[in-house]
Amino acid sequence: MSAPPSSHVRERRARLFICLKTLCVLLSYITLTWLIHRVYMHKHVPDAELSLALSFTVQQITAIFTLLGVSFAAKFVRHYRAQRAARFQPFIRENLILHLNGSDQWAELRRSRARHPRELEECLVEILASIQGAGRERLIEVAREFGLLRKWQKQRHARNARQRRKAISRLCLLVPAAQQDLLEALHDPDDLVKVEAARALAGTGDARRISAVFHMALDQNRLVRAILSEALRPQARELYRSAVPDALGSPDTKRVLAALEILRAWRKSAVIPQLPALLAHADPAIRAAALHLAPQAGMTPECDAQIWRATEDPDPEVRAAAAEVCGKIKLSSSLPLLQRALEDDAPDTVLACAYALAELGASGCKVLESEVLSGDSLRAAAALEALEHAKLNRAATVGT
Repeated sequence: MSAPPSSHVRERRARLFICLKTLCVLLSYITLTWLIHRVYMHKHVPDAELSLALSFTVQQITAIFTLLGVSFAAKFVRHYRAQRAARFQPFIRENLILHLNGSDQWAELRRSRARHPRELEECLVEILASIQGAGRERLIEVAREFGLLRKWQKQRHARNARQRRKAISRLCLLVPAAQQDLLEALHDPDDLVKVEAARALAGTGDARRISAVFHMALDQNRLVRAILSEALRPQARELYRSAVPDALGSPDTKRVLAALEILRAWRKSAVIPQLPALLAHADPAIRAAALHLAPQAGMTPECDAQIWRATEDPDPEVRAAAAEVCGKIKLSSSLPLLQRALEDDAPDTVLACAYALAELGASGCKVLESEVLSGDSLRAAAALEALEHAKLNRAATVGT
């Protein structure tokens, strides 16, 4: 299976499609105006310019009335379908519920399928979306028997993204019968289709399917990854054993960063054997991301030493992350390092060190108080902000 196109390529294709549609509409207007002029209008209006203007006006009037006619027809169809649904759906819904509860309703359901297929489909979707448990299998069998599964599988390959979303949302109701379709939908060019399929697979409890969703999430944009992180959170324990080690050991730094971002979003404590190696990674972005993950990954003396070294890292983002971690885990042994790091040139690092010192209690606040009186405006401002933040937090804690 070929790799899906990147978001940049999809955006270029979308812009090109919009330009082509605009060009087609413009050419249609010009062509129709010229045809009205040549076929009819110039015979009755000798002046060419006036004939063209009237041709354009006639075309606009025709287009307006056509749109109004289509709109009225669509509203009439919707109204007619709503009336049919209000009339027949209660009876169909009752038969489906009886069938769900064990009563054999195949004869009635087949009659409903022959006479009111649309209403039967909508009722089936409505009930499947609202129930859980063993009884679902009976309704899934109805969907399979009446060809709805095949219909939705076919619609999943439609060109229209909205139709694919609708199809995949309905296939999500037929798990496990539609698991293979959902796996293939993980490679759909539309983000919403992928998200729907991934969320359904994440709830199956199947380790292989869940790992596939996790690995797919690593290649998505941040919005999709954030949605999938929440969907995968209940399966975090299983993923820590199966998919996470491979992701953190990947040679692709983007995938490693995405995996660290997901693990941090889960906020679940877990031992991560790869963490010491990531804290010493050649890429500073990975070192910084691994530092942010350290508080929930189980601290070891080796990790402590690496965090101390990170306060003097060449990269300012890593230094700031190290200072933040020292404050978060209240690493009192890091006080001299944080005090020295306050002399950093990077404003973010200085501010992170100030906040970390405030978290260390009285000894850290004493250092900050002395910095407020120092002649360096950056350190003094950062120290004052951190002290005020610590004071407000203490007041809020006392108040509660």
